[in-house]
Amino acid sequence: MYFQLNDATADMLAKSRRRGDLCDLPLNLITSEEEAYYIQSTAQDALGFERKGYALVGTSEASRRTLGLDKPIYSEIPAFALLAGVQQFRLPAGAIGAQCEFVFTMLRPFPDEGEPITLESAAASILGCRPAIGIIGRRSRHIYSGDHAAIADFGLHVATICGEYYAAADDLTDIDLTAFLFKRTVVSGNSSSVMGNPLSALVWLAKELRATGKRLEANDVVATGSCTTILQVLPGQHLAADFGPLGQVECVFS
Repeated sequence: MYFQLNDATADMLAKSRRRGDLCDLPLNLITSEEEAYYIQSTAQDALGFERKGYALVGTSEASRRTLGLDKPIYSEIPAFALLAGVQQFRLPAGAIGAQCEFVFTMLRPFPDEGEPITLESAAASILGCRPAIGIIGRRSRHIYSGDHAAIADFGLHVATICGEYYAAADDLTDIDLTAFLFKRTVVSGNSSSVMGNPLSALVWLAKELRATGKRLEANDVVATGSCTTILQVLPGQHLAADFGPLGQVECVFS
């Protein structure tokens, strides 16, 4: 994509996200990951909302296959898209589906200067964990495969719907999860599908941010990406996800 078009592309993406509709953009012309994240960041600025943390997509092999991604991607979460205790959520145009995921809340900035980024240091930086349903979708009416288009399009993030807060977050390596539509089991999964351990997703993100001169801040949330396949959800459906010891999260879509 011609560099001078990046800002205009970002502005169109922001308008489409704000209105909940689709636009015509040649996102397949984005030539690099750097350019894609620049467009995403500029679009976030155009939205004008406070950022609440980060959402990851493609942290499991099954989700990458469904979405046509080669590796995990991330985006910032605007304040209006981080929800808790909601009973109903309106699916916008371009919605792809739902992912059952973990959401960490940061206790402190991470990493501190010179701090190694490891599973142990990540666990020590977390205040707690919650079960969540992540809604993913596109703002472009054209479906482009590959990482660059997905990154630019807000990392495919639409909303993060969180369940009740759970304090412990130190042993998430083998938590079974079951998702239900209208109380009928549709898919099962395990926390190990997320990079072997959901904390590994936080470690990966912290390293990606450090490479760009950023870090996680206190009270930031980190949505880890799906530990099941991506679930297609439609208006009128009720989705519930049971995370065993972490509790449940549910939502009706309209």
